[in-house]
Order: sequence, then structure tokens, then C-alpha cells
Amino acid sequence: MSGSFLLAMQTSGLRPRDIVADGRWRRCATDDHPRKKNGAYILYPDGRGFWRNWATESDLNAWRDDQRMRTASPLDLKRIEAMREREREERRRGIEFARKLWAAAARYRGHPYISGKHLTNEGCAGLRVWRGSVWIDDDTKLADDWLIVPMWLGDKLLNVQRISSCGRHKRFVKGCPKQGAAYLLERPGAALTAVVEGLATGLAVYQSVRHARVAVAFDAGNLAPVTSRLGLSGSVVFAADNDHRTEARGLGNPGIQKASQAAESIGAGVAWPEGIEGSDWADVIAEHGDQAKKRIERQLLAKAKYVAPGV
Repeated sequence: MSGSFLLAMQTSGLRPRDIVADGRWRRCATDDHPRKKNGAYILYPDGRGFWRNWATESDLNAWRDDQRMRTASPLDLKRIEAMREREREERRRGIEFARKLWAAAARYRGHPYISGKHLTNEGCAGLRVWRGSVWIDDDTKLADDWLIVPMWLGDKLLNVQRISSCGRHKRFVKGCPKQGAAYLLERPGAALTAVVEGLATGLAVYQSVRHARVAVAFDAGNLAPVTSRLGLSGSVVFAADNDHRTEARGLGNPGIQKASQAAESIGAGVAWPEGIEGSDWADVIAEHGDQAKKRIERQLLAKAKYVAPGV
């Protein structure tokens, strides 16, 4: 029973360490966030199970031991509806908090995270900085000057990402949705659209490819939703992270895998950095210095593909 349930969860990107059929919700890691518990599952002794990946799915998945999806029992439906109501309220409070934090933040005038990545302030006008304390784990708060990155869904602020000065801590607002939200680095007359995971990668691409606009999706699992929402066309390339260290541990390469899947869905190109210690295009700049930007531009332009409107 647990083997087929595990396989079903793996299709949604969940990575549970153990499967316990005790009727209790258990958090687990995901392909997109292998170091966090961004997924959850519950498996009952009678063979009924549910799971969800918070980064990529907006609803619960259902499973039974006979491997056929069936309608949940009245008790299950009551529990699921109660959970959904709690999630809706948590989402409402989260979005409200994110918008208040954004309103309270100061205009961007520079930040250690950006300079520490060997990046300039080009493309940073849409960012802000906020001084305050943020929970970085269950027991610790960190007071810092946090870089605040807005996550826009159209013209609506859906969430914010807070990045510490050292860059080791990146936190979204708890309870806020992020699916489909992006930070867009626009450029008049852009001839190329690049889609990336993180902010530093997006700025590295924006500052290297002079005629590119960039969409920052914030994580690998959000690449496909952002792609679907933006309706990209013209010359498009996915500037993927190369998670080679994760791959070396036998855990796959979600940066390349997710970017390739999103690119394939519209017929776009995909490129990733190779031969570096780091994993993304910002690391290329840090490791190769003055020649890095020309190298990034050549590689991305070589891999870009034309996407017809309406694909």
C-alpha cells in the first residue's frame, strides 16, 4: 500500500522520508524545496490518503489503496473543508500582512545582498528595504535590513520575499500564495524574454543581456505557473539553475528539470551554467568577473527560441 501511495506523491514532487498510515498529517520535503517541508500527506490505516505540494498545487490530491481516485467520505469532506477554510483565512491574513509590510518598507537605495553578489543596482528600482525581525526557524528571529522583493500577480501584490543581508535567509510571508506570481524586470523594446528562478539570477541576466526583459518566478516549481500566466511569445529562453550538487546526492536536478518542462510547454529554449562551483547565472558573474556578462549573453542568445503568440 505505502509503495504505490509514495509513487503517487512523487508525481506531485513530494519527498517523504517515511510513510506512516496513522491518520495524521505529516509534513515533508519536496523536489522544489528539498531542505524545507513544503509538502504534506495523510494516510489512513484503511488505505485512504491525501497529499498536497503547497508550491505547485492549490488543492488536495486523493488516493485509495485500490489505486483509483474516489469521492471522499462525508467525514473526510468535512475535515477537508475545515482545512480549506483555515487555509483561506491564513491566506487572507498573510496577504494583508505582506501588503502592510510592503507599504512600510523604504525605497531601495542599495543592499548588501545585491553588492555581495557582484551585481549593480540596475533593475532594482522595484525593490524595497525593510528593517525588522523575521522568523528564520521555529525558535529564532533575525533582526536585519531585509531586501523586500514584491511578488505581483498582474497588478496585485500577492506576497513578498524577504532576503537577509547575507543572503542565507530567504522567507516568504507565511500563508500567502505565490503560484503564478512574479517580479518582472521590464525593458522598453526588449527583443528577448528570459525566465529565471531567483532574484539574483534575474538581475544577472538583466544586467548581462542588454535587450532582455526578465521574469523572476522565485522557485523552480513556480516556473510553469508563471509561464502559463504571462502568455510569453517572441524570443524566449529559460535561464535555469544548475542544481548539480543536488544531482550529485542522487536527488535529481530540479532547476534544469523544471525549467526544461516549462520551456517545452511553449517551445522555448533553455540554458544553464556549466563548469562553475555555484549553480546559477549570478554565480557565473561572481566566478568569472568582467568577462562573465558577455559569456552569459552569448549562451542565452544561442539557446533562445521563437515562441508564436497564443501558444
